[in-house]
Amino acid sequence: MPDVNMKKKTRLIVKKDNENIVLSLVDIALLYIENRIVFVTDKFACKYYFNTSLSEVEKDLDERIFFRANRQIIVNINYIKGFTTFECNKIKVALIFPCV
Repeated sequence: MPDVNMKKKTRLIVKKDNENIVLSLVDIALLYIENRIVFVTDKFACKYYFNTSLSEVEKDLDERIFFRANRQIIVNINYIKGFTTFECNKIKVALIFPCV
């Protein structure tokens, strides 16, 4: 049984070029893998490099806000506009980037 008192992260340190940037989790729309590299997309649709596996970061995220959509993507539910179903048991999720 998981420890209810364990603190979840409120920020992630990501990279953009050579700069380290601290992002608040409320500003992160999704985390995903592309060509074996983990990226973070913020509410402005800016893309950052993240040097941790999705499995590792998933442990530190609040499961009430973030969920693992599949093996490649973790989504912040506050940035989901809606979804449609297609093929056999697949869904396509539409995201909201409010400040774009």
